Amino acid sequence: MKGYKFKLDPVLKIRKLKEDRCKMDIGRLQVQITELKRQLQEHSKGIDEAYKSQEVGLKDGMSGQSIQFYPYFISGKTAHIDFINNEIGRLNEQVQEKFNQLKQLRANVKVVEKMKEKDKTKYRKNLEKKQFEEIEENVQNWKQSLKEG
Repeated sequence: MKGYKFKLDPVLKIRKLKEDRCKMDIGRLQVQITELKRQLQEHSKGIDEAYKSQEVGLKDGMSGQSIQFYPYFISGKTAHIDFINNEIGRLNEQVQEKFNQLKQLRANVKVVEKMKEKDKTKYRKNLEKKQFEEIEENVQNWKQSLKEG
């Protein structure tokens, strides 16, 4: 709308930027969670392969030192899996916090957008009123000029 300027446009822009930043943070956290889940699958696969390797080794004959390796390897993988699960839980909590924050930020943006719409409607009504008054004045002047002429 030509000539219309909303006084709180900078506030609206800042609030929208905060909302967009929050959305990007949620996206980054979800990417991290996906990567951690992929690592979990790799570690689980590593444990399965270790058990299979141990079974093959026991069938073919294996030294005592080699047999001692497997429990340490599996306990290390299990500890790492536990760590990753804890990290995923922590990141999920952060995602929930960000979603709550996003709800609040979105509500703030909507408040300012509604204020802008109300202000725009008020501006449009005032503009139409002025135009109508101008038309009315022009009609009166035209009628006056017809009487004189």
